[in-house]
Amino acid sequence: MTVTHAPYRREPYIRLRTTSSVIDGKAAAWTRASVLLHWVDGLGRAHNRWVPAENVLRLGRDESSWQDPYDDWAFYYPAAAASAGSSPERAVGLLSTAA
Repeated sequence: MTVTHAPYRREPYIRLRTTSSVIDGKAAAWTRASVLLHWVDGLGRAHNRWVPAENVLRLGRDESSWQDPYDDWAFYYPAAAASAGSSPERAVGLLSTAA
C-alpha cells in the first residue's frame, strides 16, 4: 500500500461526513482507501485519524470551518500573494503600503 503526503503546510483541506458528525480539517496523508484527517477541535486539541476515503470531500481553504494558522499562505492564495508581496496582511488591507 502506497501512502502519499502533501508538502508540509500545503495539505489539502477536506470535510469528513459521518452519520453523527461533520469535521473539517486537512489531509495529512492518504491511500486509495483511507485519508489521515488532521484537525483541531474547539478546545484547541489536535487530532489525527485514519478515515475511509469515501467519507471525505475535498474543500477549498475558505470553505473549511477551520484554517491552519501555519499554512503556506502563498500556496493557497497565489494571485493575492503575488500582488501583496506574499503578505496576507497587505492582501486584506491591514498594513499600509505607503512608505
